[in-house]
Amino acid sequence: MNYFLSLMFTLLIFSSCSSDDTKVDSVQSMTHYNLALELAQYSLYENSLEEFDLAIKFDPSNINAYRKKGLVQFGLKKYEEAETLFKKVISLDPGNVQAYINLGMVKYSTGDKVEAKNLWKKSIDIKTDDNDSKAINNIANLYKEEKNYDKAIEYYQLANNNDPKNSMYLNNLADTLRLNGELDQAIKILQSSLELNSSGMGTYFNLGMVYKGLKENEKALDSFKKSLKVNASLIEAYYEVAQIQLILENRDEALKFIEKAIEFSPKNLRYQESRNKILNS
Repeated sequence: MNYFLSLMFTLLIFSSCSSDDTKVDSVQSMTHYNLALELAQYSLYENSLEEFDLAIKFDPSNINAYRKKGLVQFGLKKYEEAETLFKKVISLDPGNVQAYINLGMVKYSTGDKVEAKNLWKKSIDIKTDDNDSKAINNIANLYKEEKNYDKAIEYYQLANNNDPKNSMYLNNLADTLRLNGELDQAIKILQSSLELNSSGMGTYFNLGMVYKGLKENEKALDSFKKSLKVNASLIEAYYEVAQIQLILENRDEALKFIEKAIEFSPKNLRYQESRNKILNS
């Protein structure tokens, strides 16, 4: 009997959730929204999307539910669905800065870099007192891809001014300074980044690249190895260690590290060519 009542209760709940006549209930909406966020954190994306749908059903004006659902769809590379959701947010809230940033990421990922830049610039213009560091950093990334390093440096500096405690912006700035030939300045920036974040997941790798450019091989080697201690799956660091070990004529060590890189990325032609070079050295 208890089982029967429990089953009936479950069916009633399901029926109320799937009814076309669902009344606006902001409390129920937030309950489903919070569950959706939690499920997404555990990579249960399909379940998460279902909960976002229920959050929206109970409250069609739940802007956060549309946007977060869009982020899950974006992560699943369902770009059309993500774009529709971000546009929905903008239609409900034309001043939603994050929705413009997210929509820009969709455009960037689908190859429309011009529209991506326009959307990010628009997000900056919407609220002059808003923290625009994400959009500014994204625009800087575009300039960096175009090898317009002076402009990229300018925008990374702006992003850092907006959010001075974000070590990623400092790392991006330092790497661009390196590419622009300003190696000493890059080291200073990376040291500042380490003061903010001592684990330095990307910082040590970038530092290794700077020391490599300065031909300070021992320092480069030490930095790349530190980056691997922080993140053992940083594939490119294995490749760079192999290159330095080969310069230092440590053939066996070079071979060991390039084999590790190939283990992570077996189809990478650059890694395979490097292994052949080491074997023939």
